[in-house]
Amino acid sequence: MNQNSIDAHESIKPSKESIYIKIKSALKVIEKGTFREIAKQANLQDMQVWKRLSEMERMNIISNVSDKRCALSGRKCSVWILNN
Repeated sequence: MNQNSIDAHESIKPSKESIYIKIKSALKVIEKGTFREIAKQANLQDMQVWKRLSEMERMNIISNVSDKRCALSGRKCSVWILNN
């Protein structure tokens, strides 16, 4: 990994927990959603959300339950839910 990537990751570490909280809160309201749907509900940028979802999945906070076609790109998008 290059130093710019390492530095960028280090710079966001302090805000990760607040982003996790916002994602969890959004999923409590919408119950399930793509990264774009979660971002909209959480009032976050798409990039802030999709970069955190795999981390949250590894921590067993959320699960990918299905795929659906993204209205914007036409590609498949994962649909996420909170784990109990």
